[in-house]
Amino acid sequence: MIIRTIAGDIAPEKLGRTNYHEHAFQVSPLLPGDELTSKEKSGNEFLRLAKSGFDSYVDATPIGLGRRPDLIAEIANRSGLQVIHATGVHKEAHYANGQKITQLEVDQLAKLFAYELQTGILLDDSTLLINEANTSAIKAGFIKFGISDAPLSAFENRALQASAVVSAKTGAAIMIHTDSASEIFPTLDLLEESGANLARVVVAHIDRRPDSRFHAEIAARGAYLGYDGAGRSKYFADEVLVELFANLVELGFGANVLFGADVARSSRYVEYGGAPGLEYLGNTFLPKLRARTSDEIVEKTLTTNPANWLAFNP
Repeated sequence: MIIRTIAGDIAPEKLGRTNYHEHAFQVSPLLPGDELTSKEKSGNEFLRLAKSGFDSYVDATPIGLGRRPDLIAEIANRSGLQVIHATGVHKEAHYANGQKITQLEVDQLAKLFAYELQTGILLDDSTLLINEANTSAIKAGFIKFGISDAPLSAFENRALQASAVVSAKTGAAIMIHTDSASEIFPTLDLLEESGANLARVVVAHIDRRPDSRFHAEIAARGAYLGYDGAGRSKYFADEVLVELFANLVELGFGANVLFGADVARSSRYVEYGGAPGLEYLGNTFLPKLRARTSDEIVEKTLTTNPANWLAFNP
């Protein structure tokens, strides 16, 4: 079993403390003025993440939203962080009308996702040309797709099917972006019907719906729960998320939780002039979590859980 980082494959036990969901670079029509495009500023921000106690992070910027495979290695080298990068796509609303990626069929999406996992991430993903000249040396380490609160669009459905097919063939993990997770059970059903193993899947942003029983139902099907709302008071206070995690541990599903922050915007990165920054999770939130549960439980959540989610036999 290996974990595929941008610098090569590593043994799962080498992953260390992992932030399961961040973005070094990102550009989206849904986030005007909140772009992450500066190598220097993003580099400094991820140095803050490393200094706050993390060894690795998962970069969840998918195809067509400002990925910079030509720069991400510099971010990793400066910070000392191991980076696991996404292939895949976001929910349809993140793409401008008519963007080429949204027109691809299931087999075309599957071919693209598999190529980025096995050969390398495209340097220019606006053209979607799969050839040596347009391929970086960096391989993706997992697949992402996004869903809306409404029933899945035709594009989102095709992305789901492609993700499931490629995950079934390669063993690669899947991340599902959700908003309120109102469609999560039909989505999990469709994934299984398309061949995916739910033990390879994490449901991102599930803590925006802080219902322990709801989360336990998802975890009981084998999926991971992505808790990435620390420092986001517009959703819920940190204390709500701390109790949510403690409840899941008591229900026997602590091994199904992953922690990140998905800070994701320049207005939230200290180096871009925003707050709370990438260091908030390690410096502010995790001490609250340790005080409520234990050092041992938190350490397993930061190390063992993400390693189990990401590890596969290519």
